[in-house]
Amino acid sequence: DTEAFDVGRNIVLSPGAVVFRNDLIELIQYSPSTETVQKVPLLIVPPWINKYYILDLKPQNSFIKWAVDQGLTVFCISWVNPDPRLTSKSFADYMKEGPLEAIAAIQEITGEAKVNLIGYCLGGTLTASTLAYLAAKRRAPVLSVTYFTTMVDFTEAGELSVFIDEEQLQSLEHKMAKTGVLEGRDMANSFNMLRANDLIWSFVVNNYLLGKDPFP
Repeated sequence: DTEAFDVGRNIVLSPGAVVFRNDLIELIQYSPSTETVQKVPLLIVPPWINKYYILDLKPQNSFIKWAVDQGLTVFCISWVNPDPRLTSKSFADYMKEGPLEAIAAIQEITGEAKVNLIGYCLGGTLTASTLAYLAAKRRAPVLSVTYFTTMVDFTEAGELSVFIDEEQLQSLEHKMAKTGVLEGRDMANSFNMLRANDLIWSFVVNNYLLGKDPFP
């Protein structure tokens, strides 16, 4: 059902506004729901892949709504859907135009010198890299950091290593050199195979064998 989910109707319902924009991000500031708010703002750095939607699906299970309701001034990065115009952007660009420029914008908007950070998944990996960069520059705009399902040591990457041997990486790089981007469907296939019981075989059984409509 391609019409089951509609942003602003049944997902991503927390009110807010885009307060900053560059080539790679839009920075969302969420509207307060309490009479007073805590002094230090919160910046959430989500992954590139499922973006910030996963943190604000609907009010009953929205982390962003919960954080706002605790009296936090919540900001969240919304990553651009890249196209070939952004081919030259590197990981360092994502750090500079992502967390670093977001922090600077938050400081200007709120007048506060420091922020609290949450890094989620690949956004957490980027957050850890950003903190290392800031430490090397002897800058300390971050008061605290929290990581959600984040890997920072890829020495033993676990099941993901099935998909990142040298041959497959070369294949991906060759494909990206032609298209300018890594297509979302390539990432989706990898994630589906990591959780094949939930994301592949359940559909085969329910839809193909039992004839049931797919879950939205």
